[in-house]
Amino acid sequence: MHHEGERVNTSLRLLPVLILAITLCGCDAISHRADADSNVRVVEAAFFEGGYGIHWHQKIAEEYSRAHKDEGVVVELWGDPRMRDKVKPRILRGDPPDVMLDQYLPIWKMIAAGKLLPFNDVLDQPVNDSGELWRDQFIPGTLDSFTSDGKCYGIPTSFGAWGCWYDAKLFREHGWTPPATWSEFTAVCAEIKAAGIAPLAFQGKYPYYAWYSYISVAQRCGGLPLINRMNALEPGAFSHPDAIAAAKLWQDLVRDYFQPGYEAMNHLESQLEFVNNKAAMIFCGVWLFNEMKESTPPDFEMRVFNVPAVEGGKGNPKLFNGLGMEQMLVTSDGRYPEDAMDFARYMISMQNGADMASSIGVISPLKGGCPRETVGPPLQSVLDMIDAAPGVFNVRLYDLLLEWREQVAHIALASLMQGDITPEEFGRQLDEGLVRAQQDPDVIIPPFTPYDPASLGETP
Repeated sequence: MHHEGERVNTSLRLLPVLILAITLCGCDAISHRADADSNVRVVEAAFFEGGYGIHWHQKIAEEYSRAHKDEGVVVELWGDPRMRDKVKPRILRGDPPDVMLDQYLPIWKMIAAGKLLPFNDVLDQPVNDSGELWRDQFIPGTLDSFTSDGKCYGIPTSFGAWGCWYDAKLFREHGWTPPATWSEFTAVCAEIKAAGIAPLAFQGKYPYYAWYSYISVAQRCGGLPLINRMNALEPGAFSHPDAIAAAKLWQDLVRDYFQPGYEAMNHLESQLEFVNNKAAMIFCGVWLFNEMKESTPPDFEMRVFNVPAVEGGKGNPKLFNGLGMEQMLVTSDGRYPEDAMDFARYMISMQNGADMASSIGVISPLKGGCPRETVGPPLQSVLDMIDAAPGVFNVRLYDLLLEWREQVAHIALASLMQGDITPEEFGRQLDEGLVRAQQDPDVIIPPFTPYDPASLGETP
C-alpha cells in the first residue's frame, strides 16, 4: 500500500483552520513552474511519487502537451515522495500547482476554505461520439470519496478494492477451494492449519489493514443499512448487533487462524510470508500484486476472492469494499484551472486506461477501462470480482476523522485482535470516540448520500 465528506461552510472563519492544518513544515518549497512566454499556458501538475512511480504520468503529460501545442498549452508534471510537504507552503501563499495528486492533504478543510474547484462541469461533458458523459464512465461509487452537496472535488486515478489473496497453485495441490461462505472460510482455514501452514498472514504493525476487513465483514452481517449508519455517524452505529457480530467473527478469525507473530510484522514482512507460502492467504487491497511482484516466485499463482458471505447476514456478498483512489485535485488559486481539468479528463480516459494497466499495473476507475488482456491473471481475478459486483461501498470515517482514526480506531482494532477487549467494548470505544470527534469545532463532516440497498442487490 502507498504509505503512504457535517456541513461544508465556505466562510472565511475556516481559513485559520486550513492554515493550522497545513502549517509550514521545514524549508519553503521551490516553485516548479517553468518560465514561459506570454503565449504559452504552463499547467503545473504535482504528483505524489509512490510505488507506481510517475514515469507513466509524465508520459501522458508529454502526450497531452504535444496534442495541445497549437493551443499553447504545456503540462509540466513533477513528482516527489515529499510532494505534500512541498505544496503546503505554496497553498498557503496562494501559489499552488494547478492540479495535484492527493496524498494526505486536508482535503475537506481545503474544500471548506474554497481552495479546490469541483469537477462537475467537465464531468458532465460528453467524451465520445455517442454523447456519453465522462461522469457515466466511472465505476459506480468511485466518485464518492470527495463528493458533497452534488459537487465532486476529486477525480480518482486508480481503482481500489479489498479482498482475500491466495496462491491458486497451493490451493490446487492441496485440494482447497476458495470459500464462498464464512463457514467454508473457517473450514478451509482449519484444513490449512492442519497441513502445517499458517492460514492467514497479517500486516500487524498497521492496524488499518484490519479496518477494511472488519468493514467488509460488517456489510456481510448488516448490509448497506449498517454501512449507512456508520457513514451518518449515527449514535451507537458500531454497537449495533450486526456490527458486534462482525467484530466477533473478526476476533475469532484472528485468534484461531492468524500467523503467530503477526503483531510484529509490517506490510512487506507479512506479505513476504504469503508469497513464500508460509501463510496461505492474506487480506489486502489490489495494489498487493504490484507491490510484491519483484518478490513473488515465478510459479506463485496470486489470485483474489471476495470476502465470504456470512450465513444469515443481510448484505449482498457480491459487493465489496472499494473506492476511487489517488485523487486528482484542481486548485482555485491555480493559474489555468480549465486546462488542468481537461488534462485530468485526458489522463483518466478510456484511451489511456489500457496503457496504464499494462505499464504500471493500475486498474482504471472507468468501467471497462482496464481490458483483461492488458493485465496478468492476478489482476484478472480482481476484474472478475469487479464484473460480478453491482457496485462498491466504503465507510468514509477513516479518511474523514483523522484523529479518531489514529487515537481511537487503530487502538481499538489492535485491542480487539489481541483479545484485550470484547466485541462489545470495541463497538463502545468507536462510538464514544465518534461523539468526542464531533464535538471538535474544527471537524468538517460533509453531507453524504446513503447507499440504496435495493439498487445494489439487497433487501431493504
